[in-house]
Amino acid sequence: MKTFLEDYTTAQEIAVLKLICENSLKAFIKVMHYYNTQSHFIFKPFHNDVIQALEKIAKYETTKNLILNLPVGFGKSQIIEYFKSWCFARNKNLCFLYTSYSDKLIIKLSSEIMEIMQSEPYQAMWPYTFKKEKKSKANWSIEGSVGRAGLTAGSIGGTITGLDAGNPAVEGFCGALIIDDPMKAGDEIYETKRDLVVEYFSRKLPSRLRRSDVPIILIMQRLHEEDLTGYIKHEGKFGSGLTPEQKKEWESDWDCITVQALVDEQSIWEEKVSTKTLLRERDREPWFFYPQRQQAPNSNFNTHFKGLQFEDNESKIYNGIGHVDKSFGGEDSTALTIINKVPFFNEEEEYIKDDIIMFGKKWDKHIDECIDEVNMWCERFRCGTIYTENNDDKGYVAKNNDNFATYHESMNKHHKIMTYLYSNWKDVKFLKDTDEDYIRQIQSYEEKAKHDDCPDSAASAIRLLEGEGVETVSGIMV
Repeated sequence: MKTFLEDYTTAQEIAVLKLICENSLKAFIKVMHYYNTQSHFIFKPFHNDVIQALEKIAKYETTKNLILNLPVGFGKSQIIEYFKSWCFARNKNLCFLYTSYSDKLIIKLSSEIMEIMQSEPYQAMWPYTFKKEKKSKANWSIEGSVGRAGLTAGSIGGTITGLDAGNPAVEGFCGALIIDDPMKAGDEIYETKRDLVVEYFSRKLPSRLRRSDVPIILIMQRLHEEDLTGYIKHEGKFGSGLTPEQKKEWESDWDCITVQALVDEQSIWEEKVSTKTLLRERDREPWFFYPQRQQAPNSNFNTHFKGLQFEDNESKIYNGIGHVDKSFGGEDSTALTIINKVPFFNEEEEYIKDDIIMFGKKWDKHIDECIDEVNMWCERFRCGTIYTENNDDKGYVAKNNDNFATYHESMNKHHKIMTYLYSNWKDVKFLKDTDEDYIRQIQSYEEKAKHDDCPDSAASAIRLLEGEGVETVSGIMV
C-alpha cells in the first residue's frame, strides 16, 4: 500500500484534496483513516446522520446543542477525535473544552487527536506545529493561532480553572464544549455519582462557555433514566426546569440523534455485534440491553432494588455474621455477605428502626481459590460465624474452616430473595468497600436472572441474622 505522498505527488493534487476534506467531514475521515490505519473506515447509515449533525454545527448552520446517544462499542469517541481534528483543519483558531469521566481517558483521546494532526496526510495539507501547556498533558494549541485557542481538557468533577470553550476572536463557529461519556459504565447505580455529573454540568460548565452561541456536544451511551441525557430531557439547558406542559421545550435548545443496535429484529452492525448476541441480551439481560444497546433505559427492569444507601462507619458491622454462596466453577460466582443490625435514632435520640449494615464481595472463582480472601474480609470486619449451605458440598468447606457453620437450604430462592432482601431493602446500608459488581447483580435481579449469587447470599444473611428458618446444633446449622 502506498503512502499518502506516494499517491498524491503534486501540490495541485494535494490542494484539491485539501479543499474536498475541509468541506466534507466524511471525506476527511476516509482519507485520514485510510492512510493512518491502512484500512477503510466502515461507514454505516447512522454514521451519515452523526456526520451531518456535526457538520451543521461546524459550518455554523445551527447553534443548537447536540446529543449523540450511541451503543457501547460503536466508535463514538473515534468519531469525535476525527471531528475535532477536522475542525482545526478548517480553522486553527478554534477553542474546544473536552471533558470525560477520567483524566486517563482525557489524556489518551487528546494524544490521539494530536497523532491524527501530526500524521503524514494531515501535515501535507495543514502543516501545523503545536505547543503544549507545561502544566497539562492534555492541553495544547497550534502555533500562530489567534486568541485563546486549541484544546483545553479536564475530567468530570475535576478542576476547570483555565478551561474554556469558544474563541471570541473568531466569527461564526468558534469551538465547542464536548462531553464524551460523562459517567463510567457501572457508576450509574450510585445516585451520588449521577448527581455529581449533573452538578458539574449544570453549575460549573456554563461559566466556561465564552460566548452564548458556543454549542455543547454530548456524546454518550445511555446508562440510566437519570443520566445526563435524561436530566437534559427533563430539566432543559443548565437545570432551568420544565413543567409537564413544557417537557418538549428542551428540543428548542438541543438536537438529539439516538442510535439503536437492534432495529426490526436485526443488528444494524452485524460485524460489530451480531443479531444473535443482541437477541440473547434482550432476553437474558434487559437491564443492560435496553440502556446501552438501545439507548432506552427503563427502571421497570429494576423495580425491586432501586436506590442505594451507604455507611462510612465500618465499626457498625463488627460482631455481625457472614454468609458465603459458593461457586465450584463454571459461570457461577462466589459471593460473600457480612451483615449486622444496628439501631437507628433520630436527632432527639429516639429509636426509629434498625438499620441493616451490609458488606458484599463477589469473586468469579471457585470457592477454594478465594477462601483466604473470604477469611481476610471476615477477620477485618470482626465477623462471628460464617454460614454456608451444605446442599452443594455436604459441609466440605465448613469442615476445613473453623469459623464456618452449615445449614440445609430448602426454601425457594426467588421467594427467599423477595421475602428477606426485597422487604428489608429500604433499611439496607452498604459499607463503602462493597463491590460494585455485587451491588449491580442485586439491582439487576429478576426471577429468571442467570446470575443470582449475590442477592441469594444477601437474602440468606438477612434471614440468618433474624434467626428464622434454621436452628443451631453443635455449631452446625440444620
